Amino acid sequence: MKFYLIILGAILLGCTDATSFKSDISEQDSLSIKSHESLLKFKQDNKIEGLAFAIFNNKETLFKDCAGRSTYSFKINEETLFSIQSISKNITALALLIAVQDGLLDLDVPVAEYLPCFKVNSCFEEEPEQKMTLRMLLSHTAGFTHEAPVGNNYDYRTCSKQDHFNSIMNTWLKFPAGKSYSYSNLGFDVAATIISQKSGLSFNEYLKQKIFHPLGMLCSTTDDQEIKATQNKTEGNISWVKSKHHSIPLIGSGAVYTNLNELISYVQLLMNYGQTGNKPLIERKYILEMAKINTVNYGLGTYIDKSDDVLFIGHNGGGYGYSATILWFPEYNLGSLILCNGPSNTFDFCFSLMEDYIQAMDLPINTSISAEFDMINGDYFKNKTDNEQPVFSSCKCDTTFKTDWDEYTGKYSIVYEGMDFKWYVKAANFLGFGYQNIYITRDGQALKYTGTFGEGTLQEFEPGLFFTDDFEALDFKPEIPTFRNIKIRKRNN
Repeated sequence: MKFYLIILGAILLGCTDATSFKSDISEQDSLSIKSHESLLKFKQDNKIEGLAFAIFNNKETLFKDCAGRSTYSFKINEETLFSIQSISKNITALALLIAVQDGLLDLDVPVAEYLPCFKVNSCFEEEPEQKMTLRMLLSHTAGFTHEAPVGNNYDYRTCSKQDHFNSIMNTWLKFPAGKSYSYSNLGFDVAATIISQKSGLSFNEYLKQKIFHPLGMLCSTTDDQEIKATQNKTEGNISWVKSKHHSIPLIGSGAVYTNLNELISYVQLLMNYGQTGNKPLIERKYILEMAKINTVNYGLGTYIDKSDDVLFIGHNGGGYGYSATILWFPEYNLGSLILCNGPSNTFDFCFSLMEDYIQAMDLPINTSISAEFDMINGDYFKNKTDNEQPVFSSCKCDTTFKTDWDEYTGKYSIVYEGMDFKWYVKAANFLGFGYQNIYITRDGQALKYTGTFGEGTLQEFEPGLFFTDDFEALDFKPEIPTFRNIKIRKRNN
């Protein structure tokens, strides 16, 4: 589908109700209508109740549109607050680099120097926090698993950000610090805590002083009380859970709420390489540092990759019933974003419409920008296949079956906490059909697992504590066992 935006004035520069929009412009250019209808089709195909979308360059908004309603039945508009989930990681990375610019922090100093009380478990090395740097926290190379034991995508109970952070210290690393890559929330939550400790401000206040308020993002926040007090907001939709507000304790990895207009301003800051108005919020070199690939097409809180030879930079967010994407094509000075109150593949939608826009408007490529980014990441893209090969580590574990492992075999179900399930889910759970399950079985002289978290062989590091082949922890020592820090309950043998 071609994405023609010949008429850029009043036609498509404001959000409107999806139903009235078509009739208002029914006599206008039919090709412009297609752009709006593609948004409605995306909404319908993904069963999303409400969303907001925009395309823009570094100076102005070219197209924005809102469709549907919030979970409170208000019409979505450009000021409706959404959770942006993991896009928060990009904001946390920028915040930390502002602290680096201000001389408060250093990317390559170990975490232990900033948080002497912070400890984390590792079967690979002693005191990994002495080797783990802020750069590793922001590039998913510190070794953390994805979830924390308290406040995760299966635990919706209200908990404090401090309780969430404290629980990170009970986790086990998947590899030695700095030696591989694994996407994780935890490094960013540790980074946000360090920013707060060193600045003397809450992380929310630091974001407001250093990023949000200078950009005019007056509604953006991580503070749950502010979010609850805002009428113009939407919760996320999880089809099998009754919709209600859930406090998100993911300090630096997923706690930001913002709206369409304000997130446009944020992405335009990146597109202007740190400039806002006539002054820099952050120096250009730090924006480029965020876009320098460390490993597996990830820089600092930022995805960088190429598709069809188009360089793109951005981040996705998903969880708690939300989905979102920010996307920037530096060579074409073109940005896009989408906010949804339901799960969906937001990246593909943004990318496709941006490609169509480039073709329809015949946008020229800026070869000087291409050269600049090639200097930063050219070697990575030349050897991308080799650079993305996983690095395997090992530690001393026992894989030969022991008789006392028999007590661990059986069917286990994930424990969901703090979720108000709909009636049919409760009925399915009561009958034993509704859970996500893990099966632990003996296979010859090995202990195996299959189910929700894949399949593989378990190896025992210490009595009751096992690791998978990729060193996710299965811990039978607590009263309620955990797998990948998510509680599981034995249902039968």
